[in-house]
Amino acid sequence: MPRSRNSSPPRSIADDFDLETFLPFQLSVVANRVSQSVGQAIAGRFALQIPEWRIVVVLGKYGALSALEIARKTSMDKARVSRAQHRLVDLGLANMHPSAEDRRKVIVSLEEEGLALYRDMVPLAHDTAQRLFAHLSADERRVLQTLVQKLFDSTSGFEPSGELE
Repeated sequence: MPRSRNSSPPRSIADDFDLETFLPFQLSVVANRVSQSVGQAIAGRFALQIPEWRIVVVLGKYGALSALEIARKTSMDKARVSRAQHRLVDLGLANMHPSAEDRRKVIVSLEEEGLALYRDMVPLAHDTAQRLFAHLSADERRVLQTLVQKLFDSTSGFEPSGELE
């Protein structure tokens, strides 16, 4: 049925969309703000950018990993992982070598200096995060941790984009 000249188009969900209360948007902004706060503390002391310190903490925690495994654990795209791992190698903090099982796959691991850096970074990152969440009560932090863990678990199948291996 054709609309008359004076009638307005039907309303859509976009007409009432409130970005500031859209939970995925809020989570993204909060995650970026928290990451940037921790990243600024680390960059100020250790001269690493966010992708680089994420790789250092993942390798420090899990040991040698392929670039694809790093991308999965950090949820960073593979191109960003590649650039950051090469910078870590250039800084003498990490090394890369072909996998023994699949020579096409590159394995990244921390050098001794990288491991020492990891051990120095973790307390700073932890203290920065504690300050960010200090305004929450202990109960609120537990609830937040539970909810974030559920979201983390439910999104674990999402793959980072880009090709690396």
